[in-house]
Amino acid sequence: MCILLIWPVALWAQDQAVTRIVSGQEVQQAIIERLASAGEVAAPNVMAEKQFYACDAPLEVEQAFGGWRSVTVRCPSPVEWSIALRAQVQGAAPHVPEARESYVTQAVFLRRPLRSGDRIQPDDLELRPIDPLSVSSVYIAIEDVAGRVLSQSLTPRVPVSPRHLQRDWAINADDIVTLQIVNGGIEIESPGIALEPGQIGDNIRLRNLSSGSEVTGRISAERKVHVISKMAR
Repeated sequence: MCILLIWPVALWAQDQAVTRIVSGQEVQQAIIERLASAGEVAAPNVMAEKQFYACDAPLEVEQAFGGWRSVTVRCPSPVEWSIALRAQVQGAAPHVPEARESYVTQAVFLRRPLRSGDRIQPDDLELRPIDPLSVSSVYIAIEDVAGRVLSQSLTPRVPVSPRHLQRDWAINADDIVTLQIVNGGIEIESPGIALEPGQIGDNIRLRNLSSGSEVTGRISAERKVHVISKMAR
């Protein structure tokens, strides 16, 4: 008798371990069941056909931001991921998703306060869940922020956004670059130094280190500039 009881459970556990792509319908059901166990009635507005990420374990649903109005849905395996969604708890103001609304639920935060002018190191950063409706423009990948320079002081309480960072120039002032000079149909390369910053496609002033002349060039790639003016004599 005991064997008959254990065997179906073992099959169920084995079935749960199969990796699948989590659908919006599965997310909806997980939220509804979890809030029901907490005595709440939820009607999450998630498109049933939406495809999320791979998962081989039951979904976990937890409170987000100190209450059940928003929840974090997490899959622990094979690669841990989580999303934050409005649970649409009965009695809460209805939420109508807009076309531009995404399900991005993690943003890049500092681990410690940094000052304006500090260069951000990878160890200074971490990903944390956020309410996708609370901000309009944040970074969601650490590699997009690491190495950048802060344009203002920032604390760990605020997600990093483009306004917090200095412009990411392809060439900075005083960078040593390669000048590409076309003379008589022949392309010559010469070392130069940038006199001002710029992005790819910008025209900037430079100094040819071989001749000492000041020239104007168009940035064609990182550390490469196509000279477009005759060298001053």
